[in-house]
Amino acid sequence: MSELNEYRQKVKPGRETRLFIEWEKIDAYCQHGNGASYIIRKRNPTGIPVVYDIIFDVKSITGVEQPDENGLQKPIFGTTHRLRINIPNNYPGVDGGYPDIKFMSDVWHPNVRYFGDFKGRVCLNFEDSGTDTNLIEYIDRIADYLTYTDYHARNEYPYPEDQTVAQWVLEQAEPQGWLSFSD
Repeated sequence: MSELNEYRQKVKPGRETRLFIEWEKIDAYCQHGNGASYIIRKRNPTGIPVVYDIIFDVKSITGVEQPDENGLQKPIFGTTHRLRINIPNNYPGVDGGYPDIKFMSDVWHPNVRYFGDFKGRVCLNFEDSGTDTNLIEYIDRIADYLTYTDYHARNEYPYPEDQTVAQWVLEQAEPQGWLSFSD
């Protein structure tokens, strides 16, 4: 918290105030034993963070095994997951000023792209949530993604980010009870 106090006096009214408040909330969230920590990757000229890595220490699915003799692909679990949050210059804004949120580590979830050029992209439906939604609300939802307490795998709005993972969830994970796991 001492680093926050150092920058509190430098914050300019407007967007920087919003960015500073977001920083305070991320810091508090990570201090309260939520299994998350953060690293500041980049700061603006005033020193306020604009790129974060959020590190989650929680059991989650990171991939699947090769199919067994019955065609089942059992989940592979991991416990450390790195998420990058990049705040654009026009954040927050309805004109596309939404944060770029992407996993830097493998996460097997229907609302996280696992395959292709956009691997790691997290579907958060920014347009539906508006500019009042803060980064902690997104981080909290992503924490629920990791524990599978929140997911959308049906091929309907809002569509899954990764159809292959969504199909696995519906056809294998749900019937086998693989999505009920704990630390």
